[in-house]
Amino acid sequence: MGLLLVLALIVPAVVLIGVLIGLHVVPPTLNAAAPTLTWPLLALQLASYLPAIVLLVWLLPRLAHRSLGALGLRVPRWSDLAWGAGGAVVMVLAAAAVGALQTSIWHLKTDEVQVQWLRNAHGAMVTGFVFLACIAAPFSEEFVFRGFLFNALLRYVPTVGAVLLSATLFGIAHWQPGNAGAIAPLIAGGIVLAAVYYRSGSLLASMCTHALFNLVTVVAVVGFHAKA
Repeated sequence: MGLLLVLALIVPAVVLIGVLIGLHVVPPTLNAAAPTLTWPLLALQLASYLPAIVLLVWLLPRLAHRSLGALGLRVPRWSDLAWGAGGAVVMVLAAAAVGALQTSIWHLKTDEVQVQWLRNAHGAMVTGFVFLACIAAPFSEEFVFRGFLFNALLRYVPTVGAVLLSATLFGIAHWQPGNAGAIAPLIAGGIVLAAVYYRSGSLLASMCTHALFNLVTVVAVVGFHAKA
């Protein structure tokens, strides 16, 4: 299942890059770490999510012997929303604390490549980025890292181990050239996301935490950019 999931995340993106280069929509040097977000790059990011979600919706209930509702993909309750909102506050604080610590010790900046995209985005591209960061990414990544990976790890390691391992893989999965400083803060955020999911039993709760965390980042970056 893990191998299929990796292939579902990588193969569509590689195919899309080939198609875009073949149609001369983008140059052969298309770089996901480029400082400017383009529509082809946005499409590339979205294309990497859809096949993985389809695969998980199809296979995960069969492998887990539980329905998607039992795995946490259910109609949200008020308690789920409370967990999501509270988790977002903790995630912002945790990521900021870890980022400040690594900056003071290793002088490593925490900016993600995606933050650079947002800083350089204008007009409709900002809307596209917000959809990617606050809707598509939280839904897809929580399905993968909490719905699948965290639950799979719980079968083999204690809960604390599953939280730490899933969070570490969550942070590492966001690595790309120019993005190393974001890994540790995202691992801290991943710990919060796993805790929210485990305590609430709701994927919608961790999706809400993830989406609100990204929204806070978007508002902070756009607000700072506007003042600058």
